[in-house]
Amino acid sequence: MTQSILLVEDDDTLRSTVARFLKRLGFEVEAVATGAAALAQLRTHRYAITLLDLHLPDMGGLDVLGAAVDADDAAGSAPLFIVMTAYPEVRTAVASLKAGAYDYINKPFDLEDLRELIRRALETRQLRHEVAWRRAQARSASADELRGGTAVFLDMLETTHKVAAAGKVPVLIRGESGVGKEKIAHTIHQRSMRADGPWVTLNCASLPEGLLESELFGHERGAFTDAKHTKRGLLELADGGTLFLDEIGDLAPALQPKLLRVLETQRFRRLGGQTEISVDVRFVAATHRDLRAMIQDGSFREDLYFRLNVAAIDIPPLRDRQQDILTLARHFLEQVAPEIGIDVPAIAPEVPPLLLSYPWPGNIRELRNVMERAAILSGGGTISSTHLPRELHDERTPGAPAWATDPDTIRPLSEIEGEYIEHVLYLCGGNKTQAASLLGVTRATLRNKLTD
Repeated sequence: MTQSILLVEDDDTLRSTVARFLKRLGFEVEAVATGAAALAQLRTHRYAITLLDLHLPDMGGLDVLGAAVDADDAAGSAPLFIVMTAYPEVRTAVASLKAGAYDYINKPFDLEDLRELIRRALETRQLRHEVAWRRAQARSASADELRGGTAVFLDMLETTHKVAAAGKVPVLIRGESGVGKEKIAHTIHQRSMRADGPWVTLNCASLPEGLLESELFGHERGAFTDAKHTKRGLLELADGGTLFLDEIGDLAPALQPKLLRVLETQRFRRLGGQTEISVDVRFVAATHRDLRAMIQDGSFREDLYFRLNVAAIDIPPLRDRQQDILTLARHFLEQVAPEIGIDVPAIAPEVPPLLLSYPWPGNIRELRNVMERAAILSGGGTISSTHLPRELHDERTPGAPAWATDPDTIRPLSEIEGEYIEHVLYLCGGNKTQAASLLGVTRATLRNKLTD
């Protein structure tokens, strides 16, 4: 997509020269000579960069800048302003920066210097968009997996809320794959004083060591063969917010001491850089690995482990939250149905025992996938056992009576109603409301049957 630039300059020769230069660089350029014309363009067009002369014939450039920044902020899409001035006074530069300018350049200037300044401005604008996008993602991320009523889950959630309020304290989240570690990390960020700051994530297992280092720390131009431009790393993007390091157990040994130093000092250097950069970042890390065992075999630094493990959260696997399985399953159906354009499916009586007896090695992620698949196959009708993956049919519910697994056992309904109710209550962990829902009766009816 071609970037557009608004050029505001009353000198005809300079305006023509700069406009031609920018067009040769591939930009779309709109050139005007007055402040009024500039404001008219800014009200009706979106520009990536505005080059603004501070001395215009009809109004001051600072007045144009102030009015334009206010209007664009309200619209949520402000361009970056580079002011041009023939008066290289400190107070002029400071005033323009305070008014909202990205930077300034003194006349006369070299066109190559202007090109470099515009390149940096566009990079900054892109980074701001990325940060805004990450913030929006974090705020809109629903806590779908943070549902449940089992004691082990509620204890974990209480710990999460306490840890969230603990300032900049690093957090280590442990749990099997698919239990919702990133959701817990999101919750920590959203419930902290940093909720309005950036939320930045990095999967330490997703990139090779060299690329991971560049992604985390950034690099200076010329730091390596393909480093044609300076790049800010995720540490800089996370300044004032939270950096989530997923799969920290996969962090390369060579990067571990570098991360440890940032944790301890909140300072670092870009690759190829000489200047130290200070940041204010809270670190939240997650792993499914046994880091203590990795310390013993020398693949993970003990000092880094203790620095990350100031506050620890252990997420229970789904098999230890049996009472929550059906609650989550219904929630996923309610969530996916409108997305695929169907009514929320009902659940046939034979399905809950299968869901509850399965050990869910993939945890919540696997349950979500199973329910989405079942919803699609059901077409909005009733989900039956035929809509579930074969592996769920290979399990048996612990403690289930013979008639639940042996089709040859046939008895009169009057003889087994009470036994069946007890079986459903067992599956629901004694939750009468949930059992009544599965049985298709009211809670009062279920209570009456239990007392008959």
